[in-house]
Formats: sequence, C-alpha cells, structure tokens
Amino acid sequence: MKRFFLCSLFLVLAGCQSSSEEPVEVPLLEEASMRITSEDYSFVEVKKENSSLLNVYDDIHYEFDVKKGRKEAGSLHVKIRTIDNGDQLVFLQLEGKWKKKEIPIQIHVPFHHMTDYEFTTWDAFEFERTHDGNTGMDRTTQPIGLFELSGEKEGELQLVLSKQYTSTPLQKEYNNGLKSDVRELHHEFAEYDLKTEDEQLTLSFPLTASEGELAEGWFMLANEELFAEPKHHESWIHYQIEQYKEANGWLTIGGPLKKLPWSIEPYTQEGYGRNLGVMVDREAIDRYFTEKERYFYNLLVNSVADLYEYRKEKDTSIWETEYTSTWLQKAYGLNAPYIDTRHNEFIALYLHKMGEELQIQELIDAQLHYGDYLIEQIAIGNVIHAGDGLFISDYFSPYDPSQKTHASLNHILGGANLLLECFEQSKDEKYLQAAKKIRTAIEFIGEDWIRETGDLWYQVNPDLTFAGNDYEQLTLVDLLNHQAKWESIGETRSALIDVLIKSKLEYLKSESIQLLDKVTIQLEAQGLEELL
Repeated sequence: MKRFFLCSLFLVLAGCQSSSEEPVEVPLLEEASMRITSEDYSFVEVKKENSSLLNVYDDIHYEFDVKKGRKEAGSLHVKIRTIDNGDQLVFLQLEGKWKKKEIPIQIHVPFHHMTDYEFTTWDAFEFERTHDGNTGMDRTTQPIGLFELSGEKEGELQLVLSKQYTSTPLQKEYNNGLKSDVRELHHEFAEYDLKTEDEQLTLSFPLTASEGELAEGWFMLANEELFAEPKHHESWIHYQIEQYKEANGWLTIGGPLKKLPWSIEPYTQEGYGRNLGVMVDREAIDRYFTEKERYFYNLLVNSVADLYEYRKEKDTSIWETEYTSTWLQKAYGLNAPYIDTRHNEFIALYLHKMGEELQIQELIDAQLHYGDYLIEQIAIGNVIHAGDGLFISDYFSPYDPSQKTHASLNHILGGANLLLECFEQSKDEKYLQAAKKIRTAIEFIGEDWIRETGDLWYQVNPDLTFAGNDYEQLTLVDLLNHQAKWESIGETRSALIDVLIKSKLEYLKSESIQLLDKVTIQLEAQGLEELL
C-alpha cells in the first residue's frame, strides 16, 4: 500500500487584486492534486481549520474569498477528509455573493503517472419514481460512477465522482432568536471531463453560483479497490437507484442532504435538509459489517465525522433537528431546533456499533450518553404519566420545555430498548429501572392500544387519548425486539406485548401484507412460529 500524505495548502497568487486567473493548488493523495481556477476571479485564503476524532479521520477545512478586483464576489469552501486507511473525501462549496453575474470556477484534478481508465456508470438504468404524499418528488440521484485509473507505474487510483448541485439556503427566524434552516434545490447535473494532458489524466468539472446560491460537489479518492467483489458493486448500484429515498447522493461539507416533507418552514416544494435519520448512512454501514468493502468503510467513517462535526457546529450534547415541522408546529407550537428521540436513538445505537468495529471507547459509550440524556428527561418531568409508569415524549425543545408532545409506540419502544442495551453494557440499575417505568406505562394502557381493525394506534397524547395510523411493520419489529431484550437480560416477557404482537400480525394477515424477513426471523427465534 502506498504511503498517503497531506501537504499544506499553498496559494499561487500574483496579488489578491488581480483579475487574471489565479489558481488554488491543493495536494491530495501521493498520485493526485487539485487545482481550482477561474478566468475572472482570484482567491484569497481567509481561514484554515483542522478537526479530527481519535485518528479515525482528519479534516482540513479551507475558506477563500472569491475576489473580483477588490470586491468580494463569493466564498469557496474546501474540506479534505482523510480516512484512517488513507482514502480521502473532498467536498467543495461555492457561495455566490456577486449581484451582477454568476461566478464560474473549474475544479481540475490531475492524476500523476495515470494515463488510462475504466469507468463504471452508476446511472446504469432508469427507475420509475412515484410522487410521495409527504415529500413530493426527490430529484437527486446517485453519484456519477466509479473510475479506475492506471498508468505505466505499478498501482492505480480509484475515484467516485458526485453530480453537482445548486441550491439556495432558506431560513426562518423566530422571536426567541432560534431559527429553521432548509435548502431549496435548483439543479442537479453531471458535467465533467476526463482526458489526458501532458501524459497524465486530468479530471475537470465546474461549479457555478449566482448571488445567494450554493454550488456543491464531492469526490472520493482511494489507491486500493473500493469494491473487491463485483457482485457487491453491482448490488450497490441497484440499491442507490431503486432505494433512492434512503440512499445518500448529495454529500456536502456539513453532511448529506435529503428530500424533506412539504410540511416544513420555510416552505418550498423543493426542500432538502440535513435529516438526522439519514446522517447515519445505515445501509452502507450494515453492508460494511457483512461485506467489508472499502467504499462502505469510507462511508461509515464519513457518517461518524458528519455526526461529530454537526454536533460541534451546533455546540450541543446530542443531535438537534435544524428545520421546523409545521405538523409539530401546528399541533404543539414546537419550532426548530428540537429533539427527535427516535433519530437520536438510531444515532446512539449506530455509533455504538461503529465504536465496537473501530475499537473506540468514545463511540462505544455513545448509547450510554444518550441513555443518560433520556434519564435526565425523566428527572425533569418531560414525560407523559400513565398509571405508575411514564412515556418520554417523541419531540421536545431543549430551549422551551413548556409544551409536551405525544409519545408514539415506536418511539416509546425504541427508547426502552436503548435503555435495556445500556443496562446490558453497563449493568447500571438506573437504565433498567427507567425501562421498567416505560414497560409499566405500556401495560397500563393495555389492550386500548388495539384499534377496532386489530391494528395498533400510532400515538398516545398527553391526556392519554390516541391518534394516528401505525406503521405497517416498523412498530411490530420494535415490539419483537422489546420482548427479546427483556429475555436477554433474564427478565420475563410482557404478556400484554405478546397480545399486541398477535393482534398486529392478524391485522397484517387480514390485509394480505407479506411479513418482512426480519419479522419472520424474530418470530421463529422467540418460539412464535404458530403466529406465522
């Protein structure tokens, strides 16, 4: 394996007031570098920041003023994220501030000693997308594809190149000084050139931004195979195209952006944002655990980096949702930023899993950190009481705790399951007692969870009334996991939850809905085959 290194960035500037082309030169891997040019604008470095986490990743984040003579026309951000295996993710963001016209720049990446390449498109086939009642149409797609670069010398580089995106940041400020942030997507496009110049391959692509716009793109570099098994590569191509609602293609300096529901403020039908539910690239991480492909490892580390950098940016102890849901706003007066307990649960569990893989104690303890946060919510009374038990609300503001929201059965179970995980990890009774309080509340509600159809209610309100249609099978998975968790720590199953499981299964059968594989596996593992 070749040795990787990062050189310090240097600017080739004849003078910051020049209007001629003044390139920024950025060394990357040993066999690559990056040159950023513009015919009419020059670049002046104004900031350089470093960030890292326990040698898993190292970030260098550069910010440049883009100048038209003496006037500031825009800003350019470059983040180089070096993974602990030596691979790099490079993120670029151009912000337009020039009122008179758009700012065009060119990104050039010469690959030293590389003269040939093979290309595998990730736009392998078309897949019909349907209009979603919550989010509308998602117009973002997967990266352009995989380039395998080679030359006369031994070894090769591999490159994954994104598409380019232009968008406008939208913000709503509230009287309390808090705000909601979303993006309005204008265009996604795939424009690039890869050709031989001076006996070496050079990749070029543009970024162009008008006033108030952001133009973004990214690429990944590696000097070893990103996919050792062709079948894993082919499967990933299909996943990205067919499961586009979950797959991340638009990666940015601050994390992935995904299509948001129409119920957001500020409103736009083309709203995208940093949805904490997909900040953890769960599919890529799950595939790494089973397939060990280098590409998935890089996305795993990128998820860790995005989550830690997001929290650092917000200066918070856990992860706050940064855009307002008008559904929560109308029902409870809740604006951004707020806590989504399910999203934080997923983040804590995946950080724990990734910590065990990477052998990093700080990540391993992430679920304990969140378990402590849930116990704090119980201590300050941010709960719905049910008999001698309690539910932790699904959503709440850490800045205005006066308004309690509902508690949905899937959030309730997810939080209780995490607390049981914390007990297994630490043997600290406080987590077990908190989980028992939640189980007591579930059992206090009893069979009232069941609707006339046999399906389950989605949520219980602060006054213990019910509302909403349950997920098709998500809550069923949570119910089964909950029972398994109790048994794994030597406690008895909940008879009431077994009743809920049976009712849900009978409802699904009456609707001719095929069970998920993970439901069938859990039923068999728990000796409930007769319910199949």
